[in-house]
Amino acid sequence: MQVQVKLFSLLRQHLPEEARGEAAVELPEGATVDDLVEHLGIVRRIKILTINGERESDRCRPLQEGDNVRIFPFVVGG
Repeated sequence: MQVQVKLFSLLRQHLPEEARGEAAVELPEGATVDDLVEHLGIVRRIKILTINGERESDRCRPLQEGDNVRIFPFVVGG
């Protein structure tokens, strides 16, 4: 299955530079949010994750074909 992913800030480095933070990602059927995060190699803390415009906190939630996932990192500023 394929999901659309948009990564923000420092997380953009987990996609090819030419993707400019957005890409279609191929995952096996039944893959979860956690599977996507692992597939992308994200180890930083995630602040906000949305699926189809709705905030999602359950990283065990199965994804569906065509889901639109946006991932924002936890950022500390000063």
